Amino acid sequence: MPLTDEQRQAIRDEERFREAVRRELSTQEGKKPSPGLLGRLSAFSESKLGYWLLTTVVASLSVTGYTALQNALNRKEIEKQQAATRARTDMETLLKLGPMLTSDNRTQTDMAIILLTSLVDSGGVNDGIGKPVQKLFEDSMAKGQRPDATPAERNTSNAIAAYMDSARIDAIRQNDASAAPSSSLMQALDQSALPARIYLQIGREADRGLAKAAQSALREAGLIVPGIELVGTQRSPASNDLRYCPDKVDAQVLERVGQAVDQAVQPAPQRVQLKPAMCTKVRRNHFEVWYAVQSG
Repeated sequence: MPLTDEQRQAIRDEERFREAVRRELSTQEGKKPSPGLLGRLSAFSESKLGYWLLTTVVASLSVTGYTALQNALNRKEIEKQQAATRARTDMETLLKLGPMLTSDNRTQTDMAIILLTSLVDSGGVNDGIGKPVQKLFEDSMAKGQRPDATPAERNTSNAIAAYMDSARIDAIRQNDASAAPSSSLMQALDQSALPARIYLQIGREADRGLAKAAQSALREAGLIVPGIELVGTQRSPASNDLRYCPDKVDAQVLERVGQAVDQAVQPAPQRVQLKPAMCTKVRRNHFEVWYAVQSG
């Protein structure tokens, strides 16, 4: 059956389309695809300029990394040497001030206490020295309380106690209830079991002999009596007083101190509890005996 004109035209159109597709595919096969980023980088690295830049950067990074590593190792070694030197210096300082602290010369003892406290609080010595200094102070105070304590040991114990309570004593002298903040070392010592300290307050210099006799008797009883303070006749009570902060004394210590004071001070002092406003800076087991102005 012969093809119609329409069928023959459809066949010709299809052949033309196929020929056009073959020509297009043939043209695309002759072209190379556009290279991606990696391809371009690879091509650049293979060029002379790229090779020179690549080797220069790698060499520079290698040198920089090695130098940084070497510097870090050197810093660690330097820091290690500095720490060793600092520790050795701190120990030498402690060994030099130790004999001063236990000296029977009160001036040297006071100087050693001030220097050690200042060095610890200001960071002038290694942090590890703070604990040995605190232990040294605690042991020195304990030795001064023993019945067989030497005069030098008693002197050191009294000096440390007086320094610890210096803010309160200054407040007494200045008739000021407030007191300066204490040092960090003194605060650390304050957390330990502080022994009883008794401060004697007299109204006039003529009464010092009487107070010294009481001081000796109280020390014989194993109590710390750092010193005698002259407060003036206007501040002297009408009768002898034993003053303390009720929330800062132990019941057993209060009983012991009360009995010893009643025997050493005549007439026996009456008990006076200080007001809270006067106790903000008072350390534990702190007592004060205030003498009335003695007749004659």
